[in-house]
Amino acid sequence: MKKVLLSLFLLSLFLLSGCVSQTGGENAYDVYFLTRESGQEAALAAERRTLAPEEDVVEGLLNSLLSGPSEEGLLRTIPDGVTLRGWTLENGLLTVDFSSRYGSLSGVSLTLADYSVVLTLTQLDTVDTVMITAEEDLLSYRDHQRLTAADVQSELLPLEEDQK
Repeated sequence: MKKVLLSLFLLSLFLLSGCVSQTGGENAYDVYFLTRESGQEAALAAERRTLAPEEDVVEGLLNSLLSGPSEEGLLRTIPDGVTLRGWTLENGLLTVDFSSRYGSLSGVSLTLADYSVVLTLTQLDTVDTVMITAEEDLLSYRDHQRLTAADVQSELLPLEEDQK
């Protein structure tokens, strides 16, 4: 039941989230964090962030994820101590390399962290797929290494069908 609630919430976030808006020359983006409301399971919620025009968008969004939310009731999905080692973008594939602490995530914690990174970064027109590494190593216990926003939706649909 917990998986179903999380799945439904993540799916609704994916379907309802706006991508990018420009207001007065400033770029605003959704950055996804953990939310836990009383009586509810863990889920992701978007916090709107505005990046400075001169700031690199990918770097700015990754730093926003690492620095954590400013809104009350939201929590980081990426643990304290994780740092960004680097990233590359080639042909729509954004490879993000975090420090080794990211590699210690597993289960729901890994899923929430991965989804927050993927949903945050795939809203960019230049990013189709995200691959996350820890100290340049792939996380071998992950189902697949390249993740898209559509993966979030497709992974949740079988859970919904099981409930019919």
